[in-house]
Amino acid sequence: MADTQTENLNDLDKDMLMTILANKLPVIAGEMGTTPSGIAVRTGLDVERVRNIVSGKRKMKWSEYMSILFLLWYDEVGHEQVENYGLFPEALKKAMSVNRNAHGEESAY
Repeated sequence: MADTQTENLNDLDKDMLMTILANKLPVIAGEMGTTPSGIAVRTGLDVERVRNIVSGKRKMKWSEYMSILFLLWYDEVGHEQVENYGLFPEALKKAMSVNRNAHGEESAY
């Protein structure tokens, strides 16, 4: 099962997803009442780097994509925009939930 999920994840066009997010981030941020710089601050990313990504001067890294994606996903307005633009495909959702409950027994501490 995990092998199929890994294959589906490998089939994702990550470059396309990162490009869409970079292009749509000003719109999404505006809908959320903030700016791409505000998103950068909230995710702990370098503000200047995010500005350069949005302006097309730098390419987004996958880790940056995931940081921004999760911030958006847990915001009501951002969540809707993520869905509208297809930024969190099913293959990625499934891959993120693999073994999420397989942490063993909880400690008494």
